[in-house]
Amino acid sequence: RRTDSRRRKGLLASPRRRRSVPAQAPNRAPPTMQPYDAYRALSDEQAARAAVPASPASHRLLKLACGCACVVLLLLACYIALCLWLPPSPGLTLARDEPLASAEPAIGAEGELFVIAMADWGGIPVYPYVTPAQLAVRSAMARAMSASAAKSKLVLALGDNFYFTGVTSASDPRFKATFEDVYVTDQPELGAENMFRLVAGNHDYGATKEISSQIAYSNQSKAWHFPAEYYTFSEPVAPAKPGGLPLVAQFVMIDTVLLAGGADGILDPQAAHARSEAHWAWLRATLSASTADYLVVAGHYPVWSVGWHGPTPFLVQALRPLLAENGVSAYFAGHDHCAEALVDGGVHHHGVGGAHGLDFGAPNLKAVPPGSLAFHYGGAVWPANAFKGTFAAISFGPRVMTVTHYDSDGQALLTLSQPPRPQRS
Repeated sequence: RRTDSRRRKGLLASPRRRRSVPAQAPNRAPPTMQPYDAYRALSDEQAARAAVPASPASHRLLKLACGCACVVLLLLACYIALCLWLPPSPGLTLARDEPLASAEPAIGAEGELFVIAMADWGGIPVYPYVTPAQLAVRSAMARAMSASAAKSKLVLALGDNFYFTGVTSASDPRFKATFEDVYVTDQPELGAENMFRLVAGNHDYGATKEISSQIAYSNQSKAWHFPAEYYTFSEPVAPAKPGGLPLVAQFVMIDTVLLAGGADGILDPQAAHARSEAHWAWLRATLSASTADYLVVAGHYPVWSVGWHGPTPFLVQALRPLLAENGVSAYFAGHDHCAEALVDGGVHHHGVGGAHGLDFGAPNLKAVPPGSLAFHYGGAVWPANAFKGTFAAISFGPRVMTVTHYDSDGQALLTLSQPPRPQRS
């Protein structure tokens, strides 16, 4: 009562009534979130989505893709292992009426002259500038040279000396990287004076359309003998008998790119015409004048080949009759990366283009004369063909000239023999 009377009299303040807060309308926008709250909400949403399991179909597709990839990788690994460890395919040997082939290798055969023929040995244009097959062939060549008891030994290097565009000067570093370091340095069997007798191939003309740098390098290397675009030389085969003359083997080294006169697309036909005609005239005169007991012609392009390049049309037309008319013993060439031997009109044609790797197959088997092919060795498919190579060894004796094709492991593949030419006045 006393309190109420005082309030009525104004002595005490009336108590403030508590206001009721109305309920928030349901369509009112939510309060604005701070940046951290928004980031946390977004992270929670992503985590919730990630927690949703993938569909069974996605799982099956993923497992199938992984399984297929594993199978492919396993098969590829097995294929590479087999190619590296198993020997290449034995090639193709066709039976002939006359007994041309034998198992007797040229190494150790009777004679004072031993020659190795190889082509397409020119390494690669990037480091290390050589191929594994080239190094393997080099080692096999050195062993063959060491095993021969002949007094005279030399190597015919038949073009594509520097892949893929030749050299630009006599001081080009490729001379050291692809030739000297491979065949001469620490190689006493191969590094003798004038050991390598060279001709050019199509790749040697690639950069400058001429080969003067390779010819000039003969003045800088004791083992490199490349005196001209084409040349000839003779070597004694056996000592003279009483009252007789010594047996001689003559080698006619030709430039098949120059003989083509632009027909192969390397040289300009008009610019090369006169030089090409001069080469043909020289070749005809040299072959007709030869009285050698063995007459060997060597160039880069083959007359006949069952490899990927196949026969060379202008050589089939112009060189083939010259070889037969002049009783040439054998023609050695490269260009196709394989080992092969054919007999046409009494002339033995040997392909020795496997000195830095092998190509697989014989796609031009039907492009050569029927019954002419005696042997073809193409090696295995990639990558084994990068590790396998071939070369030929030739032994000249008083009774027979023997040619044996070898692989880079030193395994004899095939041997062909032929007697000396008939006596010529």
